[in-house]
Amino acid sequence: MCQTKKTKVISRVSTYILFHKLLFGGTLALACVMTLLSVLAPSVIQQVLDNVFTKGIGDGKLLIKGIFLIAGIFFLKELLNCFRIRINNKLEQHVIYRLRQDLHDKLLRLPINFYDRRKSGDISSRVLEDVQSVERAILDGTEQGVIAVLTLVGVSAMMFFQEPRLAIIVFLPLPILGWMAYQYARVSKKNWRAVRDKSGELNSLLVEDIQGNRLIQSFALMLRERKRFAKIARELEKVSLTAMYRWSIQGPGASFTSSLGILGVVGMGAYLLETDPTFSNGQFFAFLLYANMFYEPIRQLVGINNLVAAGKASGERVFEILDAPIEVESPTHPVPFPLIEQEIKFSKVSFSYAERSPVVKDLSFTLAHGSTTALVGPTGAGKSTIASLLLRYYDVDEGNITIGGKNVSQLSLSELRTHIGLVSQDPFLFDTSVRENLLLASENASEDELQRALQAAHAWEFVRLLPEGMNTLIGERGVRLSMGEKQRLTLARAMLKSSPILILDEATSSVDVDTERQIQQALHDLIKDKTTLIIAHRLSTIREADEIIFLEKGQILEKGTHPELMMLDGAYAKYCNLQEKLV
Repeated sequence: MCQTKKTKVISRVSTYILFHKLLFGGTLALACVMTLLSVLAPSVIQQVLDNVFTKGIGDGKLLIKGIFLIAGIFFLKELLNCFRIRINNKLEQHVIYRLRQDLHDKLLRLPINFYDRRKSGDISSRVLEDVQSVERAILDGTEQGVIAVLTLVGVSAMMFFQEPRLAIIVFLPLPILGWMAYQYARVSKKNWRAVRDKSGELNSLLVEDIQGNRLIQSFALMLRERKRFAKIARELEKVSLTAMYRWSIQGPGASFTSSLGILGVVGMGAYLLETDPTFSNGQFFAFLLYANMFYEPIRQLVGINNLVAAGKASGERVFEILDAPIEVESPTHPVPFPLIEQEIKFSKVSFSYAERSPVVKDLSFTLAHGSTTALVGPTGAGKSTIASLLLRYYDVDEGNITIGGKNVSQLSLSELRTHIGLVSQDPFLFDTSVRENLLLASENASEDELQRALQAAHAWEFVRLLPEGMNTLIGERGVRLSMGEKQRLTLARAMLKSSPILILDEATSSVDVDTERQIQQALHDLIKDKTTLIIAHRLSTIREADEIIFLEKGQILEKGTHPELMMLDGAYAKYCNLQEKLV
C-alpha cells in the first residue's frame, strides 16, 4: 500500500477520535501537565542536591523539605495520571463503539454477493479484533506520541540550557536510532498484515467448526478438523513470530544504542566535574536523569511505531469493509410500491454470478396479479436465482423486472422486501424465543394472532409442548428444533407478515408427507388473492398452480398448467413421471 493510503487509514481513524473533542482534549491536556511536571522534577532535584552539597545537611530540615517537594511533584503527576487514564478509557470505548457500529451498519447494507465471497469468521474478526487493534494504535499512539514529543522538546531545552556540551553527546546516537526505526517500519506493517489475515482465517475455521459440529461428529471428522486447525494455528504462530522477531532486534538494539549515549554523559560529566568548577554535582545528577528521560520517549516512539504498524494493518482490513461498494442500493427518489396491481413481469432478464457463466439467459415471463406461478426444473436451472432477483438481492445484468409496471430498481429496498414474504428452503431463526422470531414479521401482533399463525402452519402442536411455550429459547439458527419444526415456524412467520407477494422456495422440502398434507391447506389459504411464486420439486406443491414454468439452464423450455404440460408430454411430463416412479 502506498504512503498516501497509509496516511489515509490514520486520518480516517482520527476522525472518530476527534468526534469526541472534549475527551481527547482533556486527555492531551493532562498529558501535557504531567510532562511538564516530569521535566521540572530533575531541576528541583538538582536544586536540593546543590543546596545540600553547598550548605551541608545540618539539621536536615532543608533536605526533608526538598524531599517532600519532590514527592509532591511525583504525587501530583500520578494523581493527574489517574484522571487521564479514566478519561482515556472512556474515549477509547466511545471510539470502539462508533467504529463497530459503523461496521455493523455497513454490513447490514452490503449486498448478498459481498457475503458470497467472504468467510463469516474473517468478517467477525475484523469487527471485534481489528477495530480494537486500530483504535489502540491510533489513540494510544497519538497520546503517547504527543507525550514523547513534548518530553523530548522540554528535556532538550533543559539540557541545552544547563550544559550544551553534554546535550550534544546525548544527541549523538539519534541518527543510528532513526535509521533503525526506518528499517523496522519498512517491513513491520507487511508482517502485521500477515498476522491479522491469518488470525481472520483461523477465526473463520473456528466458526465453521462450531456451526458444522453435528456434521463433523456424524462423519467422524474430528481428526481432520484438528489437523486443519493445527495447520492454520501453526501458520499464525509462524507469521506472529516473524513480526515479533523483528521487534526483538529493534527493541534491544535501540536500548543498547541509547545506553551508549548515557555512557557518554557519564564519561563527559565526570571529566567536567574535574575540570570545570562551575559544573556542580547536582547538575551532573540532574543531567543523568534528563539523559534517561530523553532516551525513554525515543524508545516509546519506536514502540509506537510497532503499535501503529499493527494498527495500520488492522485499519486496512476495517476500511476494506467500510469502503466496500454497495452494488444494490435504494434509489435516491424511490417510487411508491404499487398497492393495487401487483403483476410481476420479467422482460429479457439475464444474470450471472461473478466469474460464472450466465445462470439466467434472456428470460421473459409474467406472474398475473393474484395468481400462483410455479418454477420447476433440475438443480441449477436458476429457480432460486429468479427469486433472489425479484427481491433485488442482486441486480440483473440485462433486461428488467417490474411489479405493477414499476421497475424494482426504482422501488425502495425496504418497501420492496416488506411487501414480499419469503419462506426459503434454508429456514433461518435467530437465537431467541419462538415469540421473538415470529414478531419479526409483525412486531405488534397480539397473542391470538401469533397462535393463529402457528396453528395455520401446523406448528402450534409442537410449540405448546415446549418447556416455556412461545417463550422457549430455540438456540442459534433454531438448533434445538428439527428441520421440519424450523420450516413450519418460518411458514408461520410468513403467514403473520401477510405480504401481497409471496415466494415459497421449497417451503415444504423438510417436512414429512403427513405434515405436508396438513400444510397444503394452510398454504392454500395463505396464497389466496396473493401473487405467489413457488419453487418446488414435489408435484403436490405445484399441481394447482395457475401456471407452471419448466426451466433448464436458465431458460424456459415449457410453460402452462399441469394438465396442459402433461398432455404436451415434454420435459415437464418426463420430470413428473420420473418423480412418480421414484415415489
